Amino acid sequence: MTRMLASRRRDLDVEMPDESAGQISGAAVDLVAEEARWRRETFAPDAARAERRRNFVTDCGLEVKPLYTPADLDAIGFDHAADLGFPGEFPFTRGDRGAMNRGEPFVVSAYSGFGEAERCNQRFRTLIDWGAEQILVALDLPTQCGYDSDHAMATAEVGQVGVAISSLADMERLFDGIPLDSIKRVGTLGNSIGPIVLALFAALGEKQGIPWANYVVNLQNDPLKEYIARGTQILPAEPAAKLACDAVEWCIDNAPNWSPMTVCVNHINAGGAGSSLGTAIALANAHYYLDDLLARGHSIDEVAPLLHMFADERHDFFVSVANLRALRRIWARRMRERYGATLPAAMALRLTVYGHGQESLQEPLNNISRIAFGTLAYVLGGASYVYIASYDEAVSTPGEQSLKVALRTQQVIASEHGFADTVDPLGGSYYVESLTHGVERQILDALGMIEEKGGALAVIRDGIGRRLMTEGAVRRQKAIDSGQRPWVTVNQRPQKPDVANTAFRIDPGAAVDQVARLQRVRAERDEARVSTALAAVREATASGANVTPSVLEAVRAYATVGEIVEIWRDIFGHFSPSTEF
Repeated sequence: MTRMLASRRRDLDVEMPDESAGQISGAAVDLVAEEARWRRETFAPDAARAERRRNFVTDCGLEVKPLYTPADLDAIGFDHAADLGFPGEFPFTRGDRGAMNRGEPFVVSAYSGFGEAERCNQRFRTLIDWGAEQILVALDLPTQCGYDSDHAMATAEVGQVGVAISSLADMERLFDGIPLDSIKRVGTLGNSIGPIVLALFAALGEKQGIPWANYVVNLQNDPLKEYIARGTQILPAEPAAKLACDAVEWCIDNAPNWSPMTVCVNHINAGGAGSSLGTAIALANAHYYLDDLLARGHSIDEVAPLLHMFADERHDFFVSVANLRALRRIWARRMRERYGATLPAAMALRLTVYGHGQESLQEPLNNISRIAFGTLAYVLGGASYVYIASYDEAVSTPGEQSLKVALRTQQVIASEHGFADTVDPLGGSYYVESLTHGVERQILDALGMIEEKGGALAVIRDGIGRRLMTEGAVRRQKAIDSGQRPWVTVNQRPQKPDVANTAFRIDPGAAVDQVARLQRVRAERDEARVSTALAAVREATASGANVTPSVLEAVRAYATVGEIVEIWRDIFGHFSPSTEF
């Protein structure tokens, strides 16, 4: 049959799906012939007059046909039971839960933070009043890199791009009047300081008198991607990953309802990799973390439910849908077939997304529609936790008005137009199923290549990640420069960047206030208790024990972020980037 289809393809001189991927039915062969006739007689004459561009290729490199039919599903060997199944059941292509948004809609989230804690607290209260169900704290760069606000390395960066957090005292002010159990989830990135941000939220719950079981902390805590994609790495990669896993292990025993690790595709794709390759790199990172935790004696059914992933595709609407569906399917199969998972919770991957839409500096109000479309794609693909960019994010730290629009956009998608009324509404679409298969193959092929070259640490150590991302970024920029990738107001109807003078700016007094408060904390705390706690952190770090219990005690004593990280730097050394390319 395959040979027959190939012969038919040659006779018709038409590009068709690769039939080698699956069995082709006789009906499909007839349909292939009909499609070829349609292309020749109806499509081609019309396209010759009006087709918008010569090549239709997604950002991740998949060619898009003008039409998809049941023959495309036959060509990929599509099997409803094996490839789709039902929502909330293996292989979880259609969703990680049975009812998905028809039952409980995705968690409406806000990523916010600026200046120092008191000013930021007012912003958080406003966001919650508007309906934010999850607050993800944006930390400033000194905090993310383990420096206190009065460290020389923090100069001119305190409170920029996020709120400054140097000790538990800052967290108390940040969440003053906001009980941690009053919203569905709370969290932050903290990729290189995972055990510390985990301890800050754990100690804050104690201060508020709320048991850990009664609220949910959501951390990114994914240091491996920082080395190639974002740049807040502190330590060599191996001990950094060990510390991240310490935070996950602590949650297995103490807070299994928390989400202590969200393995991130977002920044890798944004850096140029493309969504499929970025997903493969992130999956390699996830395997590294999982292998570490399993080597400590935990079972995959204990560990896997605590890991989520942060998917990303911001250029092609339908690829976004397909990427999330393919990622859930790959995860489910890998958890069961590679690790022997038996519990649905270990195989059903929860996905966080950040709604983007290829925002531009030019006419930034247009970003509202771009972000809404990008977010809608994620929701149709079955995202569990959604937060989205603000339309002015390309210009500055988002202001209140743009944050309000971002929250309302999520609420409109969750409640209006019937977007959330049925589960996996695009499931069964010839195009979406073909695309899901294509994305899945891209991810698995790239993951195979990465594993063959040595896995997650080799991607960092040997410069593989930087090379792949740079090549992708150049390819992406060429597509924009040539006009092959249309971008309204940039390469179509180009406009000059339009940066409003009213863009939100950080209060310059915030850094001064933050440093003064930090110095007051140091003057008023019990120094003997701090010294004892930091000595315990040093002992746990040097011995290879899980550092989280000792870090929690240090945080309770008001030891600072910088004091704890300085111990790690002293024992593990600094990260020295490879110049290999």
